[in-house]
Amino acid sequence: METLKNDVAELTAFLEQAKSVRVRGVLTAAKAEAEREIVNLEMKARIAAEREATGTEAKRYLHELTDYGWDQSPKFVKLFITLNGVQGCTEEDVTVNYTENSMQLHVRNLNGKDFGLSVNNLLHGIDVSKSYRKIKTDMVAIYLKKAKEGENWEVLTSIQKRLKQKQDTEMGKDSDNAESALVNIMKKMYNDGDSKTKQMIAKAWTESQDKAKMGGGPGAGLDGFGDL
Repeated sequence: METLKNDVAELTAFLEQAKSVRVRGVLTAAKAEAEREIVNLEMKARIAAEREATGTEAKRYLHELTDYGWDQSPKFVKLFITLNGVQGCTEEDVTVNYTENSMQLHVRNLNGKDFGLSVNNLLHGIDVSKSYRKIKTDMVAIYLKKAKEGENWEVLTSIQKRLKQKQDTEMGKDSDNAESALVNIMKKMYNDGDSKTKQMIAKAWTESQDKAKMGGGPGAGLDGFGDL
């Protein structure tokens, strides 16, 4: 986990230097992937500690959830997570941890399995004390109370907002040189990194290239990323 935290710190430093939309998109996606992995590891560690404290012998694998729907009203941002049979869980087995800019859902022992969902870097702040969840038939509904009522959330997270932005494309030669330098740094991170780091950078770059092809825009050359 310490390696992942170091990766996040390094990616954050690169983001502060990056000017190219393409490079910022790759760095932002890689940073989000690392942060999500850290949260998952922390959740697994917390679950293991809870089991040890309660003397639970059976070990259940934590299934990471990635699919959910969301909507909003003037007061709440609402997340809807489909889980077959979740209505059979006790109130204590379906918990949500909130911070001002994140939430983590944990469902314990549903058909012998544990399920988790983490959403970090929310676009705007939430009121933790007034946020809550409901267990419905085959669904968990989470209500995040907006810190500022009436504020419109165009996307759910700040990461999604950064990835959505396609502006600031005017760049001079100096900027081009800066982009090339950052690309070279990313290559070095990939070549020198462990398997997890390589996986994150490869995934972020592949998604960036796919979006560039769909949008018809020019791709920032990463020649030398042979393994990608």
